[in-house]
Amino acid sequence: MLFLWILQNGKQLRGLLIRSSDFRVHFNHNTSASSSSSAPSGLRVLNQKSPFIKCAFSGLFLSYLFYSFYTVSPDEPYIYALVVALFDCDVPRISMLRIYMDSGACDVFNLDEVSGDEFENKVFLENIVLGCGKHQLYMYERSVVMGPIPFWKITLLEDSMTFVIISETIGADENEEKCSRFPIVLDGDKRRVFKLQDNHDIVVYDGENNCWSTYPPSSDTSTDLNLLRVRGISETYGRTVHRMGAVESPLTFYVSEGICIAKIFRHAYHAFYHIIFDDEQKVYRVMPAGKYRLPMHIQLRFYGACSKTQFAFICPTGVAFVPLEPATLRQLSFLAVQRQHCKIIGGIWRGGISEQMIKASCAYSATRQLL
Repeated sequence: MLFLWILQNGKQLRGLLIRSSDFRVHFNHNTSASSSSSAPSGLRVLNQKSPFIKCAFSGLFLSYLFYSFYTVSPDEPYIYALVVALFDCDVPRISMLRIYMDSGACDVFNLDEVSGDEFENKVFLENIVLGCGKHQLYMYERSVVMGPIPFWKITLLEDSMTFVIISETIGADENEEKCSRFPIVLDGDKRRVFKLQDNHDIVVYDGENNCWSTYPPSSDTSTDLNLLRVRGISETYGRTVHRMGAVESPLTFYVSEGICIAKIFRHAYHAFYHIIFDDEQKVYRVMPAGKYRLPMHIQLRFYGACSKTQFAFICPTGVAFVPLEPATLRQLSFLAVQRQHCKIIGGIWRGGISEQMIKASCAYSATRQLL
């Protein structure tokens, strides 16, 4: 079963981060989105009045934004943004923004002078991924497919309102096999990284012991990820590293708080799989998690985000959620009620009935949520 609920007025959006029970949601827009009715879990209606949206930010104090990369804290109500921008002066600054989702307040930490040379000479912004673990902000260079992977821990200094970066490069495997895919960080706090090699094995880096371990597919894994074609784009070779500007492949990995989801797009279908790492037997398993066909206006251009239970397609026209686990009886019941009140126009569900309206019709006065 495919659950879709599309956000209207998508053209008003300038930035988006997702959070409900599984996701975080943040809209940065100029004008308010139109209101919509509530929807069941798996059918998220996202707009300014949605209970899943903590706050709607508008008009941050940037005169001009040259570069930005965002990440969200898994435990605290913060959005972190690494930016290069003009603030209230004529000189661009490298800053880390800490945005409070509850209030919309923002703290600005400028790059400390002690990290200036490191940042200028070794950090290539077009290749950087910013991440946030439970205890640590970090960034790494995603374009390195072979060789040592640049990795930095980020520390915010509250007294000086600056931030410093500390290099903790992930060393290359001494017996490194050919690899044509980007590295993926599973746990930034522990510098736990994995790469899918061209021979179908996965290698996992243990940051606590500073070593790589090979995880072949388990005997009960039938999906052969190695059969999927891969083509590197804008490849460059250095003395110690092999970089790619982009990788063309139907296989894409998504990670969130230690959960790894693989998505394969073939024959007009999106197939999802849980990638499970068995650290005792040193193998990995590929567990099917659903297969869906989506409207073209969603899959043509989108940004993906995942949790253990849902995958989100964030596109210019809206946001679509697909489940990665079977729906609960409660969710299916809620969906059945929505179908009685919704109209499908242009492939988009419109209208619906809110949770409060359902409670009122059932004379249900308790504060407990239905979903």
